[in-house]
Amino acid sequence: MTEPIVIDTKMHGYSGITAAFLLQGELTALIETGPKSSADHVIAGLERAGVDRLDLIIVTHIHLDHAGAAGTLVRRFPEATVAVHPIGAPHLIDPSKLWASARRIYGEAMDELWGGVDPVPEERIRVIED
Repeated sequence: MTEPIVIDTKMHGYSGITAAFLLQGELTALIETGPKSSADHVIAGLERAGVDRLDLIIVTHIHLDHAGAAGTLVRRFPEATVAVHPIGAPHLIDPSKLWASARRIYGEAMDELWGGVDPVPEERIRVIED
């Protein structure tokens, strides 16, 4: 396996706030996605690294700054499976409750800050306990 590559998500237009981590070896994995509003930055970072295939997208938890672009990235990388804890899996499959809950905090700024959230098809989810 090569050394991990850090991809700055440039969340909310700022550098150094959140990152995605690319691991390449037998499989190619992305850990964290950033929000959907940062997906273009993550995709550009993957392209700079020469990645044209992702096997795994691993999210540590489902907050929008860590997993908000998971659904967007599985559309861009059709071979990728999203690894997530069992408690988070239903929220990636149907993010409506997650989005509604965050809207109570961020109000009308939701779309601008987070860019929405695309669902992850259930068959693309791999539930992991650890």
